[in-house]
Amino acid sequence: MATVGRNKAVVDLAKPKLTFHGFFAWFIWMTLHLFLLIGFKNRLIVFINWIYKYFTHNQSLALLFPPLSSKNNPYNSIQKTKIK
Repeated sequence: MATVGRNKAVVDLAKPKLTFHGFFAWFIWMTLHLFLLIGFKNRLIVFINWIYKYFTHNQSLALLFPPLSSKNNPYNSIQKTKIK
């Protein structure tokens, strides 16, 4: 089982040998993930969070990198231009 993106996933079951993809597989993945969480409170919080994120398209993912010091930054000599 793997999610590929919004409303997209792949599910391969060994017994019985079944393969699903697309929205149905995404729904199976979400349902199984919720059932495997421990405790009703955790399931409810995750489910509410998923509903909120699904309808608002609000992503909470972020990549955090430490800032480069000015003397070690190779991009200091590059002229910055705005991309339109």
